[in-house]
Amino acid sequence: MADERVFPADLQRFGLFAGLPDADLSGLASAAGRRTLPDRGVLVTRGEPSDDVWWIVAGRLALSIEHEGRAVVVMTLGPGDMLGWSTLRDEATALTTARAVGATELVSLPAARLREALEQGTPTAHALVRRLLGIAAADLEGTRAQLLRLGREGIITAG
Repeated sequence: MADERVFPADLQRFGLFAGLPDADLSGLASAAGRRTLPDRGVLVTRGEPSDDVWWIVAGRLALSIEHEGRAVVVMTLGPGDMLGWSTLRDEATALTTARAVGATELVSLPAARLREALEQGTPTAHALVRRLLGIAAADLEGTRAQLLRLGREGIITAG
């Protein structure tokens, strides 16, 4: 990539930051970085410490977990999607393994820096919290829909 810096306009491409003032995003943009993964490159591995939140600029990520000795893809993310909102919790570990499907470009932000922004009590911080809750709710809804599909296609047992 020609320019590795991240600017407020780059962040505004993602739903979490869309429409927020440049002045409020400049500190986050200065802490952000860029990364390119080759096809099948691993961004994060399930169970390992995870310190960043990621947004996909181009390409795709397949999120998987190990189940009965094999990798099971639980979600695929594409341009504009966010990965790692769960790193905003204390002592976070990756919940899935994220692997590139084709060359993939990403923007990253240290979760600690995003947490600081969320704690400022400003109108922008309130907007970010509401939007993060929306992202988490959408992910949970996707999981619910997937479980319903599995329930129709096979037997789900407890224990």
